[in-house]
Amino acid sequence: MKSKRVSKVCWLLVAALIATAMVLPACAGEEAVEEEAAEIEIKTPGTFVYATIGGPDSLDPVYAYDTASGEIIQAVYETLIFYDGESTTSFVPMLATEWTISADSKTYRFKIREGVTFHDGNDLTPEDVEYSFERGMVQDYGAGPQWMLFEPLFGVGTASSRTDEGLISLDEIKSKVEVDGQWVQFNLAGPYEPFLQILANSWGSIVDKEWCIANGDWDGTQTSYEALNDPPSGGSPIHAIMNGTGPFKLERWEPGIETSLVRNDDYWREPAQLERVLFKVVDEWTTRKLMLEAGDADCVDVPRAYIDELEGVSGLTVYKDLPTLANDAFFFQFAISPESTFVGSGQLDGNGIPLDFFTDTNVRKGIACAFDWETYLKDAMKGEAQQNGSPIVEGLSYYDPNAPRYTLDLEQAAEYFQEAWGGEVWEKGFTFTIAYNAGNLARKTACEILQENLFSINPKFTVLIQVMQWPTLLRGMYAGLLPMFQIGWMVDYPDAHNFIFPFMSSSGTFSGWQNYSNPEIDDLIAQGISAATPAERDSIYRQLDQLYFDEVPSFIIDQPLGRRYFRDWVTGWYFNPVLPSQLGYIYALGKE
Repeated sequence: MKSKRVSKVCWLLVAALIATAMVLPACAGEEAVEEEAAEIEIKTPGTFVYATIGGPDSLDPVYAYDTASGEIIQAVYETLIFYDGESTTSFVPMLATEWTISADSKTYRFKIREGVTFHDGNDLTPEDVEYSFERGMVQDYGAGPQWMLFEPLFGVGTASSRTDEGLISLDEIKSKVEVDGQWVQFNLAGPYEPFLQILANSWGSIVDKEWCIANGDWDGTQTSYEALNDPPSGGSPIHAIMNGTGPFKLERWEPGIETSLVRNDDYWREPAQLERVLFKVVDEWTTRKLMLEAGDADCVDVPRAYIDELEGVSGLTVYKDLPTLANDAFFFQFAISPESTFVGSGQLDGNGIPLDFFTDTNVRKGIACAFDWETYLKDAMKGEAQQNGSPIVEGLSYYDPNAPRYTLDLEQAAEYFQEAWGGEVWEKGFTFTIAYNAGNLARKTACEILQENLFSINPKFTVLIQVMQWPTLLRGMYAGLLPMFQIGWMVDYPDAHNFIFPFMSSSGTFSGWQNYSNPEIDDLIAQGISAATPAERDSIYRQLDQLYFDEVPSFIIDQPLGRRYFRDWVTGWYFNPVLPSQLGYIYALGKE
């Protein structure tokens, strides 16, 4: 929600590498834009200002699953290991000084760094590490990232603490993460190739056990487990507070307005160069542009449609053609909540849609055939994106450039709609709302293209467009309130499974929110991550590509190339496609 903004959820927004990973050295694609102009002095030498289009959904690392949250969390909390520069496959020690993997790849051991303190002064201990991962599995927010830990620790097919028989026992959860002196050991159900990548991202952050419990969080008991499992939206005890070991501390979070981080002067490494980092939510593009040009912002989100406005502007460093591991898609809700206000009359009478409207495959195929990729990629994405047929993006193993895909075909779309719901859709028409997040002009354009084309097929087809603030959009998706929505995904860890699972599994991030389920697909996904050879995995993913086309639970509209815009006094930035923030590794940033 890699998303993700993309999700990791992403982030909504993640993101979202293996032997064929696409990485880019920090200098590649860099273009310093120069022209005759008066030099602007650095207005706030110790403060970095980032003007963005959406704020965090949550500050709790086991709850948050979007990039806007992830970029804050990675500056305040730390993980056992971290990605080594631009690499997506090698790691450096962070809160662990060393680690070992058993010969059968089922036991991972990490020696915990000594002499590290949390922001409140408490010492980091191995028990804090054990608690952090057990707490994540106990809380197990339904729309959160914990599925990535359940699967390797409990076996493929287990993506949650909640089963048909009830909650997984607390004793079983505790058996998966154990303390042995200064070491913490993870006991996997079986070999799981991307396990280190999972630990290196924000959901692997280490929290202070004593501080969490003091703030009403899980106290280690079964009663507390049952009370806190799958908290309501925003209901985590540490949703709005932070206490990490990282280079920055939370100073202030004003949702929808601004997040302020200040330097941790007692950091266990050298303190960060920056004294403060401000994340300002500025929806309006012209305001962000003027902030960047005047030096009031050091980095801003730039809509693809407006990139020409910054060509030739002095004092900027622009990084172009960054190979993202991310995509954007339209998603259908298969069981719309009765609480939804976006279904009109709630009936198939031309003034609304029934709550199960998108369970008819003909409806989904008709909408997919009504989207104009050529216009979207040219106008909204300025040619800096491509259409993929499958959720698997280029840059990952098992990506197939020839995966089946839909193209604009209004006649074919009309035929599908004439078959949908026994012909009633064509006869009566429909009215429903599509949602996208504020500030994302490309997504707005995609919605408008679809709206116009559907109306041209049949004037009884009415699509309304609703812009929402990022956290509101996320909660609407979680709750099944949105009949159809557009969001992106950014890589969580560099493996094809990380794109197939969230888009297609009945327990997946997006597909789970959509109430989509297909047992055949679930079985193939489990085979794909467990297959013994690359050839076996490739064969399985080709079957899944075809099923994604046939079933149309969603459809991919683009895999974008990335851009970053900074003032030319910003130093230390490098590109790693797994990091959730536009700012990259914030600890490395400086201004000079």
